[in-house]
Amino acid sequence: MPKVVDAEIRRAQIVAAACQLIASEGIKAVTTRRIAEVTGYSNGVLRYYFSGKDAVVNAAFQGIFDATNERARAADPSPRGLAGLHELAMQIMPLDDNRLMEARIAINFWQEALGSEEKAALHADVMQRWRREIEMRLREAEADGELPALSPVPEIADELLAMLTGLQVLAALSPAETSPQRQVAQYETFIDRLCR
Repeated sequence: MPKVVDAEIRRAQIVAAACQLIASEGIKAVTTRRIAEVTGYSNGVLRYYFSGKDAVVNAAFQGIFDATNERARAADPSPRGLAGLHELAMQIMPLDDNRLMEARIAINFWQEALGSEEKAALHADVMQRWRREIEMRLREAEADGELPALSPVPEIADELLAMLTGLQVLAALSPAETSPQRQVAQYETFIDRLCR
């Protein structure tokens, strides 16, 4: 009887292997040969699931974005206002080894996106989705009386998103100066300023 293959599981295994390679060795390490070594799959199997290296790298970046959002939803299934914003921020900041690995993947992806319209468009889409969610949470916080009226909500959302992605870079490159405690304190200081 032929072996039944779960395509989604196999794709996820290939993406997970690519994520490990990107986080530890950089995007240049993501070759079909190296992924085959890590997963034990042949090059033919890899090509069946992904058209090439770029498709795997894009799937890795999309995967870390999706994982961040899934963790935030799991922490608060009905996010609203400052509580919802808090959960999203806590999942974006690299506060543990898993989120630090995701930050390393994001940083490597950003480097590639500088020279690729496709990757730049994927990055812009991801950032726009986070920006919209941050704006929505800020407006909910205003409506619920958690925050005073915030007239420049889009600018505040941009500032917060820049801070959160900046913390990804700092935690990856300067971990001693960007401990989880300092990251959380920086976020809390930002929110405290909004509450005044």
